[in-house]
Amino acid sequence: MMKRAVGIFLSFSAILTYLIIDTLYNPVEEIVTFNGVTTVIYKYPSMYWTICVILIISFILGIYFYFSKGKAT
Repeated sequence: MMKRAVGIFLSFSAILTYLIIDTLYNPVEEIVTFNGVTTVIYKYPSMYWTICVILIISFILGIYFYFSKGKAT
């Protein structure tokens, strides 16, 4: 029962944290014009990707805890 609660907490906190981080970090726009063709390149800071990797790991861990079975007594 405790593993399931921890799993739910980890999963929801990872999702909500991702949504908050996604609204806070704005990508840097880089406009490149070559032969009349304009290309917009969006670059995120490296910390954004680090946070995303940590959130993915915690989400997977939460799903694991949610679906794992406890000890048989």
